Amino acid sequence: MKDIYINTAFPPTVNSYYVKTRNGVFISKRGKLFREGCARDAMESSTYGIKLSCPLQLDVILYPPDRRIRDLDNYMKALLDALTHAKVWMDDSLIDGLNIHRGKVIKGGAASLRIAEHNGFILPNDPDVWNFID
Repeated sequence: MKDIYINTAFPPTVNSYYVKTRNGVFISKRGKLFREGCARDAMESSTYGIKLSCPLQLDVILYPPDRRIRDLDNYMKALLDALTHAKVWMDDSLIDGLNIHRGKVIKGGAASLRIAEHNGFILPNDPDVWNFID
């Protein structure tokens, strides 16, 4: 599989992606707008509806819209669900590797993604190597 690149909007946090009512939990208006925008961006990159079905590696750079403190993991739910909704892959359970990086602050925010086939990973045999990871 050839690597796939998608640029899209900065996703909403998981806290604003859902709205809870007495009838249940639903995707918020903001969440639906993000999903629609992400689907358009997938179409522009010719990835809408390709339905990848192999193990995947996803690398994400989130470019926040301002300097507020953010937990990067809170933005992944909306992003992964939007790409599932756009049928880029069969399901986000296919993601076996996920890297999230904080990019520089840019006006309006953005997200850049690289989707590749996950070919496994190699763990070092020497357990001391883990002592050098920050």
